[in-house]
Amino acid sequence: MDQLWAGWRRTFIEGNQISKNESQCVLCALGGLDPSAESHVIARAKFNYVVLNAYPYAPGHLMVVPYEHVARLNDLVDELLIETMLLLRTCTSVLEKVYEPGGFNLGSNIGRAGGAAIDDHIHFHVVPRWVGDTNFMTSVANMRVLPESLGSSFERIFGAWNQAFED
Repeated sequence: MDQLWAGWRRTFIEGNQISKNESQCVLCALGGLDPSAESHVIARAKFNYVVLNAYPYAPGHLMVVPYEHVARLNDLVDELLIETMLLLRTCTSVLEKVYEPGGFNLGSNIGRAGGAAIDDHIHFHVVPRWVGDTNFMTSVANMRVLPESLGSSFERIFGAWNQAFED
């Protein structure tokens, strides 16, 4: 039998989360943290923050998350939505420089029926994609294989994000 080692995932399997308090939304807890390798927060803006997804579909999977705890798109003010789109654009620009993907999946899973794992705090995904980046592991073993750790992803993206604003 072949073995797939992904030791860096152990902290997530064991439940080492930002907030151990189940009554507090993990996305709200992350919104109060400064950008760092520990929090995986890449950047903060006026209405949203950008964070590396702790359970990524692909390397570089980012999320744009409003600070405000709302579940529905209709509950977001126009200024927040404009900033969200600008941050999504910055995310794709930075990820293009870091990973050179062939494309992106952008979107939000709204509500439990829409596939949201956290269905009471809306957030937006930016997933870099490459032609041929699928394999049998997801469908056969219910597992994803990622070629780099979250720490490495954070360092690469954080550096490129800050450089984008220095240029």
